[in-house]
Amino acid sequence: MFRKLSALPANLSRLPEVAGCYRETDQWLIVTLAYLGLRDLHFPFTLRLRTGELLTFEERIDVVIFWMVFVRHHYPVNASDRIIVDIGANIGIFTIYAARQAPGARIIAVEPFHDTCRRLRKHLENNRIAERVTVLNCAIAAEKGWGEMDSAQGIPSQYRRVHSEETASLNTRHRGLAALQKGPGVPVENKTLADVLEAAAVDNVDLLKMNIHGNEYAVLMKTPAEVLRRFRRIAVQYHELPLAAKMGKAQLFSNLGNSGFRLVSDRDTHRGSGLVVFSVDTSCNTLLVATPTA
Repeated sequence: MFRKLSALPANLSRLPEVAGCYRETDQWLIVTLAYLGLRDLHFPFTLRLRTGELLTFEERIDVVIFWMVFVRHHYPVNASDRIIVDIGANIGIFTIYAARQAPGARIIAVEPFHDTCRRLRKHLENNRIAERVTVLNCAIAAEKGWGEMDSAQGIPSQYRRVHSEETASLNTRHRGLAALQKGPGVPVENKTLADVLEAAAVDNVDLLKMNIHGNEYAVLMKTPAEVLRRFRRIAVQYHELPLAAKMGKAQLFSNLGNSGFRLVSDRDTHRGSGLVVFSVDTSCNTLLVATPTA
C-alpha cells in the first residue's frame, strides 16, 4: 500500500492523460488506477467507451495498449483516410480506434497468432465493424513463405515473437520462459507488403500502422521503393536490435528517406523503442534522406 501511495506524486504529470481517459469512458477511474499500477483489474474486464465501443481486456497489457491508442492517440489517423493497414493488429484495439476516427475507411488487420486473431475477430463482431475489416491471419516478412512463431503459453500477447535471428533478444523480460524456448515453434505463413496490397485489392493505402517487434527493419528495408510508396503514411513502432544485426533506427530512417519519404515525427522513448511517422514526399521528384533525431 505504501508503495502505491508513494507513486501518486510521480503520476501527477499524467493528469492530462487522465482527463483524456475520462473523455473516453465513464469507467475512467478504475482503468486509470489499473494503468498506473495502483489497482488490479479482475479479468476478463469489459470497458465500454462513451462512443459505444466495447473492449474486452484479458491481461494488463491490453489496458496499456488501450491507453496508448485511445488516450495518448499514439497513432495518427485522419478522418479522411479511406484505406488503413494494421500490421500487428493484436486484439484489434487500434483497428477499432481507426474505424471510429476514419468512419469511411476500410481496414486490413494482420495478426499471425491464432488465439489473438480469434480475439481480434470477436472484438470486430462485438463492435459491429467486421464488414469493414479484412482480417489476414499471417505474418508480414521480407519474403513470402513459412516461418515460426512462439508456441509457449502464458506469454502476454503483445510480446509474442515471430522468430528471426535479429529479434531473439527482444522482450526477454516480458516473454519469460518463451525467451528460452528451444526447438521449433508454431508454423506461420509469411506474406509481404505487396501480398497484402494484392489480397486487399487496393492500389494505395492512406496509413500503414506497423508494430511487429523488430521485424519492421527487415520488412521495410527489403521492400522495393515502388511498393513502399503505395503507402502514403507509415507509422512504425521501432525497436532496438543488437548492433550485430546492422539494422536500427538510423538505417531505417535512411532507407525510407531514400525511398521517397519525409520524416513527420519521431517519438523515441530512449528505452529501446519509439514511434516514427513518415509520409510520401510529394513536394519534389528527388529522393530525400531523413536523418534520425537524437
